[in-house]
Amino acid sequence: MSLSYSRATTAFLLGGLLLLTAPSLAQQSADTAATRRYSLRNPTPRPDLRKLHPDRPGITESAFTIDPGHFQLETNLLRLRNGRENGQRRRELYLNQATLKLGLSEQTDVQVVLESYTTEKQWTGEQPERRRGFGDVTLRLKRNLFGDNKKTGAALALAGYVRLPTGDDVGEGGVEAGLSVPFTYVFSEATELSLQVRGQRSYDRDEGLHYWAVLPAATINHEFTKVLGVYTELMSYWDTRKDVWRSSLNVGPELMLSENCQLDFGAALPLTRNTYREYFVGLTLRR
Repeated sequence: MSLSYSRATTAFLLGGLLLLTAPSLAQQSADTAATRRYSLRNPTPRPDLRKLHPDRPGITESAFTIDPGHFQLETNLLRLRNGRENGQRRRELYLNQATLKLGLSEQTDVQVVLESYTTEKQWTGEQPERRRGFGDVTLRLKRNLFGDNKKTGAALALAGYVRLPTGDDVGEGGVEAGLSVPFTYVFSEATELSLQVRGQRSYDRDEGLHYWAVLPAATINHEFTKVLGVYTELMSYWDTRKDVWRSSLNVGPELMLSENCQLDFGAALPLTRNTYREYFVGLTLRR
């Protein structure tokens, strides 16, 4: 890892953490003054919990955080990816790719992402190469800037992460970091729109180098009933390695089994060449 990269990464991470922890103008407004009642040591009572807003099933995160003193599990119970890259066919299977969240305050939560079990297969001819095992660990922090307590209207947040290469053969092979800016507009109890731009410093295991990438995305969620909802997401990806946009359309149903439990299914359908096709089943639990 070169000195210039280390300095750039350090500046990137420090800048993101400063933005995440800096007080926002929204905190000074009357509607957020009341949100300081609860904290990690004084958890939000269950009758006062806000509506469940998981960051899954797509890559577009919501601008909302977890109520302080509460835990939330968001996991891909099963996720299958198929695609072609650098002339090779690839297939990836993830089991229990889980995100564990803890609410620290009314506007902040901390998260740990665990790739519990991953198996990868890539081949160009008849002899495929297989790798399997525990994947990487990612540490995340999300800070809502305004709108966290509103039932309708706009909300904005910042979310930073660092990915640690704990996965050995099935991991990315190097430290990665990124910063997301999710924006959510709640039209009604049943309909909301989320927009996000994510910038990240990724690592190419095969080439042994870091590169920059950007991922814009937009999602519409609509609940037809208190139990059944549907989401539609349009996402794109661009990086400095190939200078080519890759896009996909992600769709699927969401089942609200209770106020604290959501089951989702979905597929990511490629809109451009060299874009992976995905299928997944996911679960969200709040305690």
